[in-house]
Amino acid sequence: MTTQRWIVLGVVLAAILLLISEHNSNSPSGSTGTRPCTVTVTADSLNVRSSPDGNAPVVDSFAKGAVVSADRTISNGFRQLGPNRWAAQEFLDPTADSDCG
Repeated sequence: MTTQRWIVLGVVLAAILLLISEHNSNSPSGSTGTRPCTVTVTADSLNVRSSPDGNAPVVDSFAKGAVVSADRTISNGFRQLGPNRWAAQEFLDPTADSDCG
């Protein structure tokens, strides 16, 4: 191989390693130790509302024991479960292996 090809090969390999490293540092299972937030429903039936307000329209509900993905955002006593999806924080316990910080 010519010197120029070795240089190009080295640059390509360095770029691949950089991309892999960046991907691992941004992924939940990467070296940062960040885990997703999951919670367990403790109420017999828990309403999911369209906003963090007890009078907001109900958009879904969960039974006791359901394990649900959640965001780390809490507002007005409600935890955000997703866009336009909020549930009363008092009835949600973070699972043992989650990071709901």
